[in-house]
Amino acid sequence: MAFAMVGEALISASVEILLDRITSSEFRDYFANRKLNVSLLDELKIKLLSLNAVLNDAEEKQITDLAVRAWLDELKDAVLDAEDLLDEINTDSLRSKVEVLEQEKEKFFSNSPFNQFYRSINSKLEAISTRLEHFVKHKDILGLQSVSRRVSSRTVKDSLVESVVVAREDDKEKLQRMLLSDEDGKKNHMEVLTILGMGGLGKTTLAQCLYNDNAVQKHFDLTIWAWVSDDFDVFRVTKTIVESVTSKKSDSTNLDALRVELKNNLRDKKFLLVLDDLWNEKYNDWNHLIAPFTSGKKGSKIIVTTRQHRVAQITHTFPICELNRLTDENCWCILAKHAFGNEGFIKYPMLEEIGRKIARKCDGLPLAAKTLGGLLRSIVDVEEWNRILKSNLWAHNDVTPALRISYLHLPAHLKRCFAYCSIFPKQHLLDRKELILLWMAEGFLQQIHGEKSLESAGDECFNELLSRSLIEKDKAITEEKFRMHDLTYDLARLVSGKSSYNFDGDEIPRTTRHLAFLKEYLDVSKRFEGLYELKFVRTFLPQSPYPFGDYLTKRVSHGWLPKLRCLRTLSLSEYRNITELPDSIGNLVLLRYLDLSSTTILKSFITIPNSYKYSVLKILCPDVTLSEHSHNLTIGILDATRSRIFFT
Repeated sequence: MAFAMVGEALISASVEILLDRITSSEFRDYFANRKLNVSLLDELKIKLLSLNAVLNDAEEKQITDLAVRAWLDELKDAVLDAEDLLDEINTDSLRSKVEVLEQEKEKFFSNSPFNQFYRSINSKLEAISTRLEHFVKHKDILGLQSVSRRVSSRTVKDSLVESVVVAREDDKEKLQRMLLSDEDGKKNHMEVLTILGMGGLGKTTLAQCLYNDNAVQKHFDLTIWAWVSDDFDVFRVTKTIVESVTSKKSDSTNLDALRVELKNNLRDKKFLLVLDDLWNEKYNDWNHLIAPFTSGKKGSKIIVTTRQHRVAQITHTFPICELNRLTDENCWCILAKHAFGNEGFIKYPMLEEIGRKIARKCDGLPLAAKTLGGLLRSIVDVEEWNRILKSNLWAHNDVTPALRISYLHLPAHLKRCFAYCSIFPKQHLLDRKELILLWMAEGFLQQIHGEKSLESAGDECFNELLSRSLIEKDKAITEEKFRMHDLTYDLARLVSGKSSYNFDGDEIPRTTRHLAFLKEYLDVSKRFEGLYELKFVRTFLPQSPYPFGDYLTKRVSHGWLPKLRCLRTLSLSEYRNITELPDSIGNLVLLRYLDLSSTTILKSFITIPNSYKYSVLKILCPDVTLSEHSHNLTIGILDATRSRIFFT
């Protein structure tokens, strides 16, 4: 598949951010005032500019040139190491500003985690410069050239275009008649409608349209939506359905108990269940999953969406609804709707001509048309439309070129925000507020917020990704949550490369920077054996799919984590055995996000690490004391519900 050859285009975002930092007057003043070698910054600037000039060319050539791809992989690690170093320097610069009293300065500096670091800045910068020189020399050997690419950036107030079902009216009408019909010649209490089609054809969009239809909602006593995925787990799916039916979290760990609860809750109710993205082809597993649904009232229905013919054959009781590719005209309608909105394209005949040619390249896939329409939204430059039409990335005949083109034309900060979403599991429900807080902590919004607050800048970034259909609102649930389409998520994973990893016990690259994982009931030391050698982790983000995860080994919380000097985001949320933070965690000077919610801090006071600038602190414990110099902390958001904060 074409995605398999996508390299780490994300590097361009990091290079641009580094250039912004080392050319800033504040950064250079810091060097001059401490008699550090300012000429090293000039060397870094020249090398980064030289590398940045060829990154666009490298990002496209690495699709077919493995040597270029290897060059990009190694360069990314060097650039991220440089970013860590410059962030430490920037944090020390901030410390210098907030320390006002001379006595406090001296007292702090004698015990500062920066003390040794301060003396080694020159040598570390020299090492970074030497590493970058290697890549500058090899870019010429690889034949990389300066290629300009215009990025698309605009202010978006919200998700501007709702998902529309184009050219599926007949399919919708046919399926709706089946849903609303209670007549069944076979006398079954439950019937299954199966929607079959390749990725990007709009199966989920059609299912959501049916699910949210007023007549359908009124017809059924209960409507339920469950995402299944290729990682089939009867327990997980059953638990999701039970929680949807009961509108509350379940703490059950027994499948049989869940089945009994589900069967009792469905008894004598006419329900509609959507099982989205079913892959499992085993007949016995299917029967195992649907066994509790036989208690439902006559006329109950299940909608299954799948890419697999075998799954469709196993599940359907009604005739299979197989979606075909759209016509070029239909693809143009979708692209134009997203590109021009309510204004329409009548005033832009030249853009219409080019746009129809782009629509033909979408190969009948609505996701491709929607994504490109989002990319071109509010752009009326003929040259830019032609640039998209003639892109070299159209070499592959599937949806991936459209997604790659949309990604490569993102501004640098949006590339980072988009790629970061890959840290979550596939089809994870994204919370807008929480994701923005994580972006803030990782420093993705620093270069763009200007006079705006970081939260406002983050909100604009989120809306921008929404408008480009790189994130989509989940319409199957009432609360405002968001997801990534599977193919869009695959792109995010691939552009993140080895830097982001969703840990499941497998071997993990030593260059991993962002780490997330699903909690187990007991997160013991053996589970993390593959992590203890990692030194450059920036994100430690446990996820809680179920209301358990009570225990985290001290080898992680007190042994490994305090050694991660690059750590920006740390969550220990819901680990009930966390009763204190080790003093050594105060060395995490880059920490920006600390989540201690739902831990059981037993000490009357805890000490928060002295990192000087927190984007967010989330604390849910009785009494919190901020450390000796914490009155100088810059805290963006403090969530300290039921807590008392003390400054010493």
